[in-house]
Amino acid sequence: MLVASLLGAKNDQAVMFDYLMSSMEMRLSILLMAFFAAGVIFSSLVFTLIWLRLKWRINRLQKRNHTTDIVSS
Repeated sequence: MLVASLLGAKNDQAVMFDYLMSSMEMRLSILLMAFFAAGVIFSSLVFTLIWLRLKWRINRLQKRNHTTDIVSS
């Protein structure tokens, strides 16, 4: 975000952004910051889902290991 802000301070060029239903003219720095923020949010969501899946698997294996220890004792 800091780099995009610094680039935006020096470069205030407007670009045409065409998306699915319409188009709009935005400053390039704002467009870069928006896509960077969207990438951070998306990657955080993916990381959180992977982390939760691994936590669930660890808990399940620990329970299985605990019941195996009780049975074998």
